[in-house]
Amino acid sequence: MKTILNKIKFYIAKRRWPGILLQILLVISVFLAITSWQTRNATRGEAPSFSGELINNNPVVLQNYRGKPLLLHFWASWCPVCKLEFNSISRIANDSNDSHYQVLTVASWSGSATDVAEYIREEKLSFPVLVDEDGSIARLYGVQGVPSSFIINSNGFIKFVEQGYTTETGLRLRLWWLKNN
Repeated sequence: MKTILNKIKFYIAKRRWPGILLQILLVISVFLAITSWQTRNATRGEAPSFSGELINNNPVVLQNYRGKPLLLHFWASWCPVCKLEFNSISRIANDSNDSHYQVLTVASWSGSATDVAEYIREEKLSFPVLVDEDGSIARLYGVQGVPSSFIINSNGFIKFVEQGYTTETGLRLRLWWLKNN
C-alpha cells in the first residue's frame, strides 16, 4: 500500500495538471456523496399530490402546476440558511411570471398561517407561500431538513432534489435544463 501511495505522490509531483485534476475530481466526488446522503430519504419519481391555500387565500393544487417546470421550495421561518436564500427565491419567483417555469414555496414547521403571514410581511417576501404547519407536506416529500428544493418537470416528475443552501444560478440552471429538454 505504501508503494502505491508513493507512486501516486510521485506522479502528482511530476505531472502538475493531472494531479490538480485528480484533486478536483476527488472534491467533486466527496461533494456528490454528501449531497446523495443528505437527500437519501427524499421522494423521487412522480411528485406526490397535495392541495391547500396560499397565504393570499388562493387555492393550490399541485396538478395545476403541470405544463411548466416547477421549483417547489421548502423553508422555515426559524431557519437562518433559509433566510440566506430568500432573495434568490424571490428573484426566481418574480422572473417566473415572464418565464417558462413556476415557483411554489412551502413554509413548514413555522407556526400558523397568521404567524407565517406576519413573518412574510416583516421580511418583505414576494414569493407564493403555502403554510405546512404540521410538516405533513414536507414528510410527503421526505424532507429531512430545510431549505430543501425539488425541481419538478412539466409532467409532474421530480428531477432534482437539493437540501441545504443552493445558489440562485444552480436553481436557474436546473429549471432551464428542464425547460429545454
